[in-house]
Amino acid sequence: MLPREHYLKQTFQDAVNFPEGFEKGGLSDIQARLVRKHGALINAITQEEVSDPTADDLHILKVVANQSVPKSPIEQAWVKYLSIVKTRQASAPAKTSKPKATKAKAAEPEPVVEPAAKPAKKTKKTEAS
Repeated sequence: MLPREHYLKQTFQDAVNFPEGFEKGGLSDIQARLVRKHGALINAITQEEVSDPTADDLHILKVVANQSVPKSPIEQAWVKYLSIVKTRQASAPAKTSKPKATKAKAAEPEPVVEPAAKPAKKTKKTEAS
């Protein structure tokens, strides 16, 4: 379990369901930005990995469980993200794999969470004479 600040420093990405980015996958620019910024935290909250969740963090659990309506833009963006993921997974054709090569897989693929990139330092270029 890690503090919520740890997850807020990470950028959320889902290359499996949104290989071309959230914007091209059906989210607005603002929703995409909110999902990227808060997705790692929300994902950790739903997996009970946050050591110090706030009341708002706990509310999103109710929203995800469909026990409450989204009250913030972050929650609305996350609900739309989940809706798109669910639709894509439901409409994806069932893969027919060879029976002899079966392995147990997780029910849902885990989205990739990457640490936020630090801005590159500017360096002076010197020209050779």
